[in-house]
Amino acid sequence: MIFRALGVRLFERPAPAPTAVEVPDLTTFSSRDPGRLPWEALAVAPPERFWTPLTSPIPGTLVEGFLPPDDRARFLLRVPKTWNNRLVVSASPGLLSEKAYDLYWSDFILSKGCAFACTDKGVRMAADGDTFYVPLSAEAGIRRWLERMTALLAVASEQTAKIAGRKPSKTYAVGVSNGGYLVRRLLETSPELVDGGVEVSGVFWPPQGGGLLEQLPKALAATSGAQPDRLALQAAGFPADPDWDAVLAAYRSAYWLNTLAIFIGDLDPSFSGDPASYDLASRPAEARDALASIANTGDIAKPLHSLSGGRDALITTTCHAKAYADLAASKGKAGLHELTIVPDATHSDGDAAVFPAVTPLMPHGHAAFERLIAKVEGEALYARL
Repeated sequence: MIFRALGVRLFERPAPAPTAVEVPDLTTFSSRDPGRLPWEALAVAPPERFWTPLTSPIPGTLVEGFLPPDDRARFLLRVPKTWNNRLVVSASPGLLSEKAYDLYWSDFILSKGCAFACTDKGVRMAADGDTFYVPLSAEAGIRRWLERMTALLAVASEQTAKIAGRKPSKTYAVGVSNGGYLVRRLLETSPELVDGGVEVSGVFWPPQGGGLLEQLPKALAATSGAQPDRLALQAAGFPADPDWDAVLAAYRSAYWLNTLAIFIGDLDPSFSGDPASYDLASRPAEARDALASIANTGDIAKPLHSLSGGRDALITTTCHAKAYADLAASKGKAGLHELTIVPDATHSDGDAAVFPAVTPLMPHGHAAFERLIAKVEGEALYARL
């Protein structure tokens, strides 16, 4: 996905209360014909042959609305009529809407009998032709995301109990990219709210600062010439195999500068230069304070299953997945953390439609969710999932 412009996305007028309606199908089964699926869901999902097999609609109750207390973030909740007492919560990847996981997570979760909830974090972007407008206000910033994730847990649990007449017996968190970051943060800060989580390609903000604000300028510099500086790429944690140069070029064009500009605008708004020349070490203390406020700790208190693509040229395995695993281990939490690296996977499963060598992560994420259930609830309960 390419950002042609950045701007302020005006938020819709908040709904006074969530609305709940019974629907004949909570899944994409009835809308998989071309043109009927949300573009965000198609952008996140792998090619159709990897989608969750669905043999019939899954009826139930759909709840949609805005999260309290700020009424900025939208959410949806899907509770199947035949519900197995499990609730799965998530936050959207990137800057996408609460429908971004319709194909990636929702269909799979619902097919297992679980309720599924997702929030857009209050930071959804608007598409107008080939232009994407991104909210740059403080209300949309990453420092508000965790509180919105915890607000989603409260609302989803309350609404599910109202619909089904009983509270969830188990609650899990799942997410991809920015959504994966929030799964980690939830297990670090509020583990009492969930029983475990699965994160795929999660962004890691290290406690010593830096992260993407240091990694992406290095990657841009290493690829600024006619040929990439492979040693510099490797030193920055990026894949540098010549056989994957086409993927590297695609990520440089579509993601690096845009991602860097968005996070600089959020975490260091006084910076006004070229994002490619950004140097965190020379910036005011306020920038490092902002990074410290969102940093991961690795101090998880519930099981976490992590997945990463070995060819991820944005949220790299070295700087994110492996670095987080090392941090968790340093806190004595290696026993709670499982890391799966899929060698030929990238950051976006949609890459498999363009690059035949790419292996999508989504099926591995689904398998990790089933392993998580088995770990938390035992093999007997897992067998009935």
